[in-house]
Amino acid sequence: MSVAFRWNEEDFNDLVRSCDRDPSTPYILNYMPSGGKILEAGCGLARYVEFLSKRGIDIVGIELNQNTVDTVRKLAPWLDVRQGDVSRLPFEDNSISGIISLGVIEHFIEGPGRPLMEMLRVLRPGYYAVITVPSFNYIRRIKYKFSNYHIHPIKLLKAGDKVCRLLSEKPLRKSIPGSIPYKDKNRSVSDRFFEYLFTQQEFEQELRRVGFTIVESVPIALIDGIYHEFGKTFVSFSNWSFHPNIFGKLLNYIFGKIPFCHNHMHLCVAKK
Repeated sequence: MSVAFRWNEEDFNDLVRSCDRDPSTPYILNYMPSGGKILEAGCGLARYVEFLSKRGIDIVGIELNQNTVDTVRKLAPWLDVRQGDVSRLPFEDNSISGIISLGVIEHFIEGPGRPLMEMLRVLRPGYYAVITVPSFNYIRRIKYKFSNYHIHPIKLLKAGDKVCRLLSEKPLRKSIPGSIPYKDKNRSVSDRFFEYLFTQQEFEQELRRVGFTIVESVPIALIDGIYHEFGKTFVSFSNWSFHPNIFGKLLNYIFGKIPFCHNHMHLCVAKK
């Protein structure tokens, strides 16, 4: 079972424009071939289907939510976007020349195994998949550890709610509502489940377990991480773009010295 995400049609143009600055784009352009069929698995509003089709790439998008598919067909009827489940892809074995799947496999409550096996099945040998998941980075691990003991580290300083909100807009326990560390997947998962957060080792292990070879494994979306972990005081968000102020840039520079410290997402390039 996977979570179906709802998109707003007014976001389509902003999302397509965001591809130019998205940290996933250099990897996508580098590893997706110009020939053969490319698949965006879990395409949402199909921003990369549009972005790559404009560059002459033959690409199809699969999206679980039928309403989202209908929206894309209304906004961009020239795109090949189909309703479907990425854990049951409607393609023959070894028929796809490249796969893009950004922030999708973490939404399967039973874990990412089935969608990853399907991606491996349809991908041609020797070709690549670019896959991202939310990172259970070092800052999130610290927050989660304190929340398990119902301890708020900021409150230990007796600084009050104002400082708490300065450093995290919501209580640390709820910094990412519905997000659960992947290591806890065998525990009882409530109705609030939205996604799993993966450590570097967990994500890489899942890819290897189904048969992928990892070519690159990198932390991405660093400014996004400042926004999610420290809030609008340091980074604002509008039109699907993050805008850090000087303090946000400073935090990003400092934490960026430590890999997987505060990155929002983790990207792997995997080869069949």
